[in-house]
Amino acid sequence: MIRRITALLLFLVLAVPAGAGFAEEYVPTDQWEPPVIDEEYALANAPYLLVLKIAQEEIGYVEGPHEDETKYGEWFGDRLTAWCAEFLTWCVHEADERYGTNLMDNVYPYYGSPKNGAPWFIQRERFITSTSKLPTNTGEMMWLIGADRFLKNKEYTPHVGDYMWISYYSPKKGTDHVAIVEGVSTEPDGSHLIHVIEGNNPDSVQRNTYKQTWKLIYGYGSPVRRANRIIRKWNRSDDCKAVMAFLVQKGFLKEEQMSDQFTEKGYEALRKYQKENGINATGKVDIETRAFMEQDPDFIRILAENQR
Repeated sequence: MIRRITALLLFLVLAVPAGAGFAEEYVPTDQWEPPVIDEEYALANAPYLLVLKIAQEEIGYVEGPHEDETKYGEWFGDRLTAWCAEFLTWCVHEADERYGTNLMDNVYPYYGSPKNGAPWFIQRERFITSTSKLPTNTGEMMWLIGADRFLKNKEYTPHVGDYMWISYYSPKKGTDHVAIVEGVSTEPDGSHLIHVIEGNNPDSVQRNTYKQTWKLIYGYGSPVRRANRIIRKWNRSDDCKAVMAFLVQKGFLKEEQMSDQFTEKGYEALRKYQKENGINATGKVDIETRAFMEQDPDFIRILAENQR
């Protein structure tokens, strides 16, 4: 009973969203235990944790009798398919059905291929790179909310409920595998070990562990926003649309020039905004510009209106 209570208390610490005033502490790996998820707590504070609870219940499920044949693939519409993404999407569906939540396509994506999941989170500004840059053609730098510097390579430590992607072959082509983070522990050398639940590796739902510094980790999709990224010309995302709307409201851009893509007109308007406010006129929403914008209640309101 004591070990169960300890696991629950640790879970309550680790499950608090970033910025809530709690410092995360990680137990040694030999003391780590899976979090015991309280349904009432999750419903009131972090409904996305119910997806992890359902994933825990599925541990031990084995595909078959044919290779790649699962109830997850059958539910998704393809009974015989590689099914790591279908498994997690099924768990989201089950959470919505069982608890009356509205997580599908709001907190987690409806998708059946690991290549499609990360872009969904990138569009919604909830992808955190495992390197120092986003896995996009333009490779924008990122920083954690509240930080005054960019993320370093392999610096981000995932949170309970994050999706974690692996790219076995080529990060430029996307991802090959996805899992859900169950927790993080500390190794004797001070490094972090990521505990996940995953399907289709190789033929069952199981727990697994990965070193945080493993070079094949592609990045993470968070159910809550934890980071910002530079916005530059031709980017497209929810924040791009918010920045454009903000520039319209402040009189630097015409309403008919609004878009969810940061166009040439947006770039020129942002440079004018930066010059007028004594900010380095880069035409990019960098750390300095973002921090200044966030002092304006109008920008915060527009951001909230444009988040999906």
